[in-house]
Amino acid sequence: MYLIDVHGYFLLFLSADSNGNQILGMLFNSLHFLLFFPIFCYLYFSVPKKHQYKVLIAGGYYFYGNFSPFFAIILFIITCNDFFSAKMMDREDSQQKKKKWLYLSMLGNLGILFAFKYLDFVDDNIRALLQVFHIVWVVPEPWFNTWIVPVGLSFLTFQSLSYTIDVYKGLTKAETQFGYFAAFTAFWPVMVNGPIERAKNLLPQIRQTHDFNYDNMRKGLIRMTWGLFKKVVIADRLSFYVNDMYSHYNEVSGWTIWMGAFFFLLQVYCDFSGYSDIALGAAKVIGIDVMENFRRPFFSKNLADFWTRWHISLSTWLTDYVFFYLGAYKASSIKVVFNVIFVLALCGLWHGANWPMVISFTMVGICMAIRYLWQNNVVKAIRPSNIYSLFSRYFPGWAHSILTILIFLFCFLLFRVYSAQVTINHMHPETYTEWTTIAGSLYGKLFHLLSANYFKELILIKGIIAFILLIIFIVILFLTEALIGDRKIEDVLLGQDRIQGWSIYAVLLICIIWFGIFNNTTFVYFQY
Repeated sequence: MYLIDVHGYFLLFLSADSNGNQILGMLFNSLHFLLFFPIFCYLYFSVPKKHQYKVLIAGGYYFYGNFSPFFAIILFIITCNDFFSAKMMDREDSQQKKKKWLYLSMLGNLGILFAFKYLDFVDDNIRALLQVFHIVWVVPEPWFNTWIVPVGLSFLTFQSLSYTIDVYKGLTKAETQFGYFAAFTAFWPVMVNGPIERAKNLLPQIRQTHDFNYDNMRKGLIRMTWGLFKKVVIADRLSFYVNDMYSHYNEVSGWTIWMGAFFFLLQVYCDFSGYSDIALGAAKVIGIDVMENFRRPFFSKNLADFWTRWHISLSTWLTDYVFFYLGAYKASSIKVVFNVIFVLALCGLWHGANWPMVISFTMVGICMAIRYLWQNNVVKAIRPSNIYSLFSRYFPGWAHSILTILIFLFCFLLFRVYSAQVTINHMHPETYTEWTTIAGSLYGKLFHLLSANYFKELILIKGIIAFILLIIFIVILFLTEALIGDRKIEDVLLGQDRIQGWSIYAVLLICIIWFGIFNNTTFVYFQY
């Protein structure tokens, strides 16, 4: 993968061939998708109902194959492997016999994921370790770092793997029709950027037939519009300031770093939740309900609460298939601490094959483990006392939310360091910058709050009017989430007076057309 920063425009090369040529596919905020979606819906509702799943398959392979025909081959291999493994599992009469087919599924999914995403990372670390002992690594360096990484491979493999695990556990029956299962793995709204759907939710809906429904269309389009607003109006506008802050890591300090870190967290949230909203809305238009992936994470009261509100499909996946397998909270305190830290470190590794990403999430896990020990030991002891009552009274919920975000910002600062390193080294190949240099500089100046080096330049880089507009859009985002609570925005708007509801929808569209940024088109999580 290549990350290139040109005059503040952060372009993510989702994958590249050995010559470094960019491989891009159909993005939700592209003209290609704007043409694809209505044609797909027309075909889906026009064919005989028993053939609708075939349109899903064709649409999925066309959507994924647009990134690279090779990606479609990988998708087909995963589909065949898991369909066959689950079908054979269903024929066995004991868990022990089923286990060998589960291992086949895991070997296929995790093997593909490891080969394309982590093999180069492992190779680099082995090479670095052997250099310490002056041992030459026999594998030539270019063997792995020119491989094409399929877009959204982590989402694809985890979704398919959850199906075979559920079949093994008896939570769902193996699908007997290959076509239905192929439609499940190739369900394009969630294919490359989630949410990571479960077979027990999605497969039954794929088996059903769907007629065109006007209410579903309205709800879906409203959700898609809200997602596009978050992406092109807020996230892509924030990216200019974030990119500039990280690329000038040796000039910034104090408030500039905190503001840049908050902007980056907000950028990732609006970018990823925006994609999820578009995916949920697109699925809703054709009558399929997909799980929610975000639930107002900035209103979390603690890191554990944040974990359940941010990227819900991944957090529940790791909880169900890893954390509970390790014993969850039923083990000793030491084991629980290990479980929490291990799952968060695994979450970091899922996000990226680099140490800054792993360390960032491990730090979050350590903070969550500390809170667990504090709650389980200290708070439990002082709960009946007046001290706890005073603390609860004078440390309100909003203060808990602010503290939670500040702790997460401290850990999340590392999240962007690796991509910043790649960008800087690409722009300045004459000098090589280590990620530890960038991280050390940012963390070393983080608490120099009386200093605001580069603060004025960061704000004025795109003009004061653009900065004020950005702040206004951010305020609109937080006010909207505060007002609607855990309700869906489409339900809230459709519950309004018709004129009021359509007026709000029109304002969103105008903001997207007028203030949207369409030359920074990629989604942050496409690289995962």
